[in-house]
Amino acid sequence: MFWRRRVLSDIIERELLGGTVFKDEGKLSLDYVPPTLPHREEELKTLTRAFRPVLEKPGKISPRVIVRGELGTGKTVLSKRFGLDFERIAVQRGVNLKYVHVNCRKEGSFYNILKNILTRHFQRRSLPSRGYSSQELLNFLVETLEKNNFYVVLALDELEALIEKEGGNPLFRLTRFYEDKPPNTPQRISLICIFREPECEEVFKLIDRSTLSTLGFYTIKLEKYAAYQLKDILNQRVKEAFKEDTVLPETVELIADLAGRYGDARFAIELLWLAGKYAEKTCSTKVQPEHVRAAQSYTHPTIKIEDLKLTSLHEKLLLLAVARLLKNNESAYLSMGEVEKEYGVVCEEFNEKPRAHTQTWKYLKNLSQLGLVTTKVSGRGQRGKTTLIGLAIPSEKLETEVLRLLEKAKGGFQAD
Repeated sequence: MFWRRRVLSDIIERELLGGTVFKDEGKLSLDYVPPTLPHREEELKTLTRAFRPVLEKPGKISPRVIVRGELGTGKTVLSKRFGLDFERIAVQRGVNLKYVHVNCRKEGSFYNILKNILTRHFQRRSLPSRGYSSQELLNFLVETLEKNNFYVVLALDELEALIEKEGGNPLFRLTRFYEDKPPNTPQRISLICIFREPECEEVFKLIDRSTLSTLGFYTIKLEKYAAYQLKDILNQRVKEAFKEDTVLPETVELIADLAGRYGDARFAIELLWLAGKYAEKTCSTKVQPEHVRAAQSYTHPTIKIEDLKLTSLHEKLLLLAVARLLKNNESAYLSMGEVEKEYGVVCEEFNEKPRAHTQTWKYLKNLSQLGLVTTKVSGRGQRGKTTLIGLAIPSEKLETEVLRLLEKAKGGFQAD
């Protein structure tokens, strides 16, 4: 037993003393808010314009803004970055303001949202676990703000979850609270209403038109990120999270291209983190495209090796050529010329006559549709335009599986 504990201790000690490509892994957390948001500058300006009156004439109006967009378009981080900066500037200008961000899906109910705001942000510890209504808690919150001369910018993230459960009543209470108050009563609660596309369209039908109209003039719709925008976001995170020169430029380019299909920054950052973990696992001092392909196969298990069974003999030979070339270098992509040359070598190895360029191109298109290869047109920095070929799965794994299938009798393959 002592020997076994000692072995385990040695393993842990070696891991802790071993090298790592990371400088600060926390910078890749979904909860991390970076100091700047590439390609979301205009949206930050819009939020600032909407909430400027809170600083210029506190209490006169309570702005409300809708932020909507698909998963991974930066809704949460945009709101948090704005809120943290806005709170800091407000304090500098002598305005007592808090930015409060709540996830409606996690909190579960309007009652829980209000209770947690009071207990976490305003130290109202005397609240009983039950006995109050959500309206009474809202009254307590406003009383607390009045007593302490505070203003709140309340960001309701994934608001569609709350409305699906409780309808438009929570929003009605928040937006109509001051209607029956005496004139010039300070309005202390401003709202950022964050909705996920496409669910928000159905959710809006659950809110009466008058309440929906009170959500304000400003609606910020975040579009999906393009691959070049994701590349900028990834480069920012690389500088913050990784040691210098550990992530290859080809690695960032591949991640941006893979995540660019979905326009999803969360997916891109997750791929970057997982690629770093795979680099550590293989004791590599560099995060290479092959580590990205391993991460991609982990995050998207729908890309199955079983798809290989749908390919013809020469498509398998072409895949083997791509896998071997990428396995032996640090590139993320290969030129069409490189692939055709290696394809010829593989065909000779298996006593097959290589197909002509046009037919080879058709093979590549089919392999791309199956998700076994990725293709794109070369960009700046390369002479002329050519098709670049990459992989969405680990090259070593692909090579092993293709060779296993090629060992079978040719009669078992599909005809070309």
